[in-house]
Amino acid sequence: MPSPSHHDRGLLFLFLVLVLAAAVASSRGDDDTYAVSACRSRPYLCGGVNISYPFYLASDDGESYCGYPGLAVTCDNNNNNRRPVLKLGGDSYTISGIDYANLTVSLADADAAGSSGCPVVDHNVTIPPAIRLSLILHSVDYLFFFAGCTFGPDAEPDPKPPKPPTIKPITCGDMDKPPADSMTFVLPRGEVPPGDWSTACRQVFEVPVLKSSVPSKDVAEDPVWRNDGYGKALRAGFLLGWDRSSGGRCGQCEQSSGKCGYSRAGEFAGCLCADGRVGDGGSCSKISADSSSALSWP
Repeated sequence: MPSPSHHDRGLLFLFLVLVLAAAVASSRGDDDTYAVSACRSRPYLCGGVNISYPFYLASDDGESYCGYPGLAVTCDNNNNNRRPVLKLGGDSYTISGIDYANLTVSLADADAAGSSGCPVVDHNVTIPPAIRLSLILHSVDYLFFFAGCTFGPDAEPDPKPPKPPTIKPITCGDMDKPPADSMTFVLPRGEVPPGDWSTACRQVFEVPVLKSSVPSKDVAEDPVWRNDGYGKALRAGFLLGWDRSSGGRCGQCEQSSGKCGYSRAGEFAGCLCADGRVGDGGSCSKISADSSSALSWP
């Protein structure tokens, strides 16, 4: 068999160089790219609500980094009724809608939202400082729950203040038949009587609701409010807003049409660009193929 000519050996060497270069480029590309599915270009529908950036699905590991810290949404399947749920301070809230144009999300206590009867509140609403959500103050009123109240000098185990004459207990469901010495009241902030009478109650909780869901006055003695009106106000929920990043690396990323990726610890980890690349220096304006721009998760 004739040996290859000098010309043939040259072509073979060039071919090997090109193959090696392609392999190196491919390996480096794996370092500074991410799965585009990690940032959904189309919203995910859960219970009629579109879940999209800066919210993300908590149940999908591929999506757990694309969005603001704390805005993980669980698509809960409750009795074949899918509903999006957001955690705030360890408590669950059902999302009834997200307005991406006005940067607002409507929430209601998950227990109250899933109840058609007489909802009972057992915690305050806590918004952790690290989560970029805040109450829309002009839309908010507050309800106070005074539960397990016993009044008078004969209350056990210690004497208690007298009941204010201007308030009446709720009558929803069996709550109109409480123990003779125990009552529960639900009052808007503006109708809470002054004084120390609330020390006669076992628990006191404060809950934000939409101002439009609370009657303008005389709620304390209104039989409709005491029966099911307060439940409707709880199920209507309250409104929170969020701000787009105005500074820092996430702000720079969003200004370049990227989406901010965060680590599990809540630290900015990279700018996720529409073409599947990680933005160089935290921005999609200039994409670098250098592996130093790799997006790595702890």
